[in-house]
Amino acid sequence: MRSVILSKSWIRLSLWVCFASSGCGYHFQGSRNELLEQQGIRSVYVKPMINNTFKTGVENMVYNALVKALILHQRVRLLPSQEGADAVIEGVVQSSQFSAVGWASADRLAPLSSNLPAGASQIQLSNLDSFSVATVFLAQLACEFSLNRMHLKPGEKRKIWSSAFSLNKPFPASNQLDVPGTTSALINESEFERALGELATGMMADVHESMLGMF
Repeated sequence: MRSVILSKSWIRLSLWVCFASSGCGYHFQGSRNELLEQQGIRSVYVKPMINNTFKTGVENMVYNALVKALILHQRVRLLPSQEGADAVIEGVVQSSQFSAVGWASADRLAPLSSNLPAGASQIQLSNLDSFSVATVFLAQLACEFSLNRMHLKPGEKRKIWSSAFSLNKPFPASNQLDVPGTTSALINESEFERALGELATGMMADVHESMLGMF
């Protein structure tokens, strides 16, 4: 457990060092949002994401994508800790999963033997059309975010903004990638990881526009 905690801290530190360095290829626009400043929000801190799913590490994927989106647009100053921040962004990953949405009969997939269901080796090939095999999966990522003030003035509410986001992306099953056999589950999981990364990037662009577009 200690090694896992140290690893997560090292990832966040590396991310900040990378984004702060011009060698990473990121350039700050330096644009200001006067309406945002009128609300007293000039700097924000992004809290580590809460993961309410069974997908390990998805919270770090979303966190990294959010930090990157905020730094690239540079409409607010992003701080590495909540000390000195005007507001805090809090987020929860509510769903991170994939399910089959495309099917084909086993007799249409090659090689046939690699796509047979468990225990089907004794069944005649003429009966293969009665078995369906997943050919396309749909990845889903659902998150909730809120922007909360750190310091309240009389008449102000702590929560400035909150919203929920959900995105889906299809990806091919392993048999469509011509990777049969016992590695199928690993290939499907790898494609799911890739889809999640793209969903996180796209979602953080939506989060940024929704959160700062209100000002």
